Amino acid sequence: MKHLITLFLFTVLCFPLNAKTQQTNSRPLDIVFCLDLSGSTNGLVNDVRDNLWLLVNQLNAMQPKPDFRLGVICFSRPSFGKNNGYVKVFSDLSYNLDYIDAELYRLKPSIEKGDQIVSAALSIAVSEMSWSKKENALKMIFIVGNGSVSSNGYEYVKICEQAVEKRIIVHSLFVTKSANKAADLAGWKRIAAITGGVQTELTVNKKDPLSFWDSDLNTVVRQNFILSNDLQWTGADSATGRKSMITCDSGAYEAGLGTYFNRMFYKSSNSFLKGIKQYDYFAKLQDDAQVEALSAFDQRAYRMREERNRKLNQIKNSIGEDGVMLLSLEYAKPEFNDEGIFHRIVLLTTMQYWHKVY
Repeated sequence: MKHLITLFLFTVLCFPLNAKTQQTNSRPLDIVFCLDLSGSTNGLVNDVRDNLWLLVNQLNAMQPKPDFRLGVICFSRPSFGKNNGYVKVFSDLSYNLDYIDAELYRLKPSIEKGDQIVSAALSIAVSEMSWSKKENALKMIFIVGNGSVSSNGYEYVKICEQAVEKRIIVHSLFVTKSANKAADLAGWKRIAAITGGVQTELTVNKKDPLSFWDSDLNTVVRQNFILSNDLQWTGADSATGRKSMITCDSGAYEAGLGTYFNRMFYKSSNSFLKGIKQYDYFAKLQDDAQVEALSAFDQRAYRMREERNRKLNQIKNSIGEDGVMLLSLEYAKPEFNDEGIFHRIVLLTTMQYWHKVY
């Protein structure tokens, strides 16, 4: 009975009567994570990659449902190259979330002491990412780190003004593990103030006790194995797609039950199929019009696609929706606090700005 009541509340809150129309005309949401990976933020990459699927599932649960893409830029490691201002684009804005998470899992865990040129990272985020050109797009950067933002003068102010011109909002997350917090924090506040964003403080590797998953691990692992072997890898980049998927599955499993179940919930969704469209033959056939056109010539392809969907539904049924649903209800509470936790800050901020534009 408790789950039925919760499901009713979740449906009322997240799926209004005109949800079909809203999803058809969904507004673009572009989010770029700009991450300081110097020694003073050690562990930040774990916070991002291990909670990516939680973030994605909650973004998919928002109403009106956004048409969202993610991108990742990292900075402050000498191995990223002096000529680039120690900045590296790990992924342009993309629907291919497997590739993004896999790239983060491939990052070497070693700590590097590097120069934090915040303006260089911001400049690339503002000018070199493939931001949506649609007038109604919500475009946001979450820049995460610490240290002085004026290491090369006040270049960052000019870049923030460029962000405003492009209607890009910059949220600054200051990592509290900093010896010069009192002196450095003002610059991070200024970045958010100029661009209309939020400035907040982040504690790296702070665990979130909230988790509502009660699925059977062995069942889900077995079903995921069957599904993964059923994917029809095609195209020049198919090897990259398959490798990224395996990396994400393995990384999520090693990160813990919460991460793995969030990953599997995502993998059973249309968002996963959308992300692997360029790699998998049957992911391209999710559009019913395409299937109808094809099935007249190839009934076998139609049956194979239906079998694929059956395997996706098996995982979906084994996972259930409680893990996402109950967490969404927590986030909807007025008193819910970010508590300095990365994914909470990102989701609460995104929800706040998403509801502003509607």
